[in-house]
Amino acid sequence: MVPVRLGGEGLNPIYESCLYALFTHDLCIGIIGGRPKHSLYFVGFQEESLIHLDPHLCQDAVMVTQPVFPVSSYHCSSPRKMALSRMDPSATLGFYCHSRTDFLRLMEELPEILTPKQPGFDYPIFEFVDGRCEDTDACTRQVSTEDQMAASLPRDTPLLPQDSEEFVFL
Repeated sequence: MVPVRLGGEGLNPIYESCLYALFTHDLCIGIIGGRPKHSLYFVGFQEESLIHLDPHLCQDAVMVTQPVFPVSSYHCSSPRKMALSRMDPSATLGFYCHSRTDFLRLMEELPEILTPKQPGFDYPIFEFVDGRCEDTDACTRQVSTEDQMAASLPRDTPLLPQDSEEFVFL
């Protein structure tokens, strides 16, 4: 699972071709995304629409001890679609690698899929890099004076005013 942000307020159209291509890769198991305040699980596409399942759909419990149970317990009554352009830019891409060989193949094949084809846009959705977290500046940075001061405050002390619009990067 790889969480991504594919635009600011809305989905950046340069990534649309990349998302369609992801669904054609045999190691992609779908995309968790949706619209603002309504999450969906996208499992494929048809023309310019994404086919999705709604994880909030309630169904009757199935007696799995029975040898046969209703097909309706694991099928939708009708497929649902949503235009890709309506998708929220926050999403999580899902991949399943059964073996190390699958993972190495994914690392080899994804860079081309994840990079938009438009001239001048060579910024991929995400990329693989060699190394470990300890090798990056984020993991080895020195604790700043501000961090030390924040750590000395009681836990319930707000670090920013309640009406602050500043972002915190995790």
